[in-house]
Amino acid sequence: MGEKTGDPGGTAALERVFAEGKASHAYLFLGSSSAKKEETVLRLAQILLCTEKKGKPCLTCRSCRLFLRGSHPDFRRIAPEPDKIKLEQIREICRTAVYHPYLAENKVFFFTAFERMTEVAANAFLKTLEEPPPAVHFLALAENEEMVLPTVLSRMQRVYFARARRDPEMAVGDKDAQTEAPLPEEELLAAGDLYSLLRLAETKEKQERVDVDGYLLSLAAFFHRRLRENPGEYRYFRFLQAVRRARENLAANVNLRLLLEDLYLSLYETRGMERTNI
Repeated sequence: MGEKTGDPGGTAALERVFAEGKASHAYLFLGSSSAKKEETVLRLAQILLCTEKKGKPCLTCRSCRLFLRGSHPDFRRIAPEPDKIKLEQIREICRTAVYHPYLAENKVFFFTAFERMTEVAANAFLKTLEEPPPAVHFLALAENEEMVLPTVLSRMQRVYFARARRDPEMAVGDKDAQTEAPLPEEELLAAGDLYSLLRLAETKEKQERVDVDGYLLSLAAFFHRRLRENPGEYRYFRFLQAVRRARENLAANVNLRLLLEDLYLSLYETRGMERTNI
């Protein structure tokens, strides 16, 4: 349990495992958010639900047709409501997971943003993960495994998607398309003074709120790693507290500029007290 694998050769190897009926009951697919990643996981779900013996997914059996229309009775999609996967959702999943499949040989529960599950909901989900009903599979997407409860993480197979490569056929003159966006922690390191941090808040204010939340999740993952690598460095715990407060403010619809400035001021003050870089 909790085995780690890389991006399995364009997922071909994993597709064979699913088609042969050897899939584990729970997978967590990790990597940066993208429509391609979700498309890959949905294809694996379709393989599990296809009723043909060979050539899964066949795309023509009744099960495949219903899946493609988004009305398969043995497939359930779980998304945050509106920004968290809550206890009520998990209780409903645990209740219905014990029922036999209606049409296919398997039942599939697909989590679109697994790291957004509340801690209470995650704890309630543990027993079902530990003792899964027959023919039930949980497929989940997440950007940061550090945001998933460790006890839940240890009970799932982890698959890591490689970072997508840049398209070599991009226009040579398209500078923005060819430049890698800096990682969140790189932006913080580059903004070494308070003025630069406030300018960064001004820039981030123009982004969509969902993109800012992804940015905050990436920062949290970075500080989690630093804390694990340096358990005695208490400043990383304070950094995490600041990021957590920023995400709470984001969920409460606080003005983006204000919550980002509050975050950067907290990071700057903590870094100043420690007299060290992030």
